[in-house]
Amino acid sequence: MFNDVFIITAAGGNPTAIKLLDKKLKSNEYSQIGAELLEETKKYGVEQCGFLIIKEKHFEMSGGEFCGNAARAAAIILANTEKNNKPQFTMSGFKNIIKAKVDKINKNKYQVSCTFENLQINTSLIQALGKKAQMVDLGGIVQIVIEGNFPKNSYKKQHRKITSDLNLTQKNAVGVCWIEKNNSKIKMHPVVWVRDINSFFYESSCGSGTIAVGKVSKCKSVIQPTDQNIDINIIGNNISLSSEMEIIKSPPK
Repeated sequence: MFNDVFIITAAGGNPTAIKLLDKKLKSNEYSQIGAELLEETKKYGVEQCGFLIIKEKHFEMSGGEFCGNAARAAAIILANTEKNNKPQFTMSGFKNIIKAKVDKINKNKYQVSCTFENLQINTSLIQALGKKAQMVDLGGIVQIVIEGNFPKNSYKKQHRKITSDLNLTQKNAVGVCWIEKNNSKIKMHPVVWVRDINSFFYESSCGSGTIAVGKVSKCKSVIQPTDQNIDINIIGNNISLSSEMEIIKSPPK
């Protein structure tokens, strides 16, 4: 199981395990193997899993969701395999081609950006736990953005109640991002649940959460729980994410 697996972090966190495949699997196989892989790699702090079919240039998350950090992790593998620092590929939860740019910093570190062209984002003002909030539907994941202190002792309970109250239990994935503003800076605390593998994490960084926060706040950079930043650029429905990334484990040679 652990052969052909990379583990890659984004902005110092959100480790993603990516297993290389020769061909696509059935949707239930992604979730089944993904749950097993998540368990196997937990000693590395892995928060999510995906599968890269290099021949088809397709990346599939274990729960069929969309994930901005995992997409950028897949881009590193493709860039190194193809010897091309501008790989293009498709992924779950997103209908169009992803365009990436991968610049090597040193042996295992990279500056990676991915552009998601024509990403359909639907935002709406809502009430969540009696507070004003914004729901940002990215198609492959729904993010709820709430301004306020992070409820570190009750975030699971609050996330579950919000998901239930808003009838989001059938979505591929649901995130709740608590944001704290300090002058022009924004720090976020993302909590993400993925339905098909029933994973639940206070993520140490989050690409889709950064997109959601950037969309509603108009900020250009979001501080992650690691205290590192992910930069975001939004022009119409074209979204770009960029940060430093690192391969912390590669398959045995």
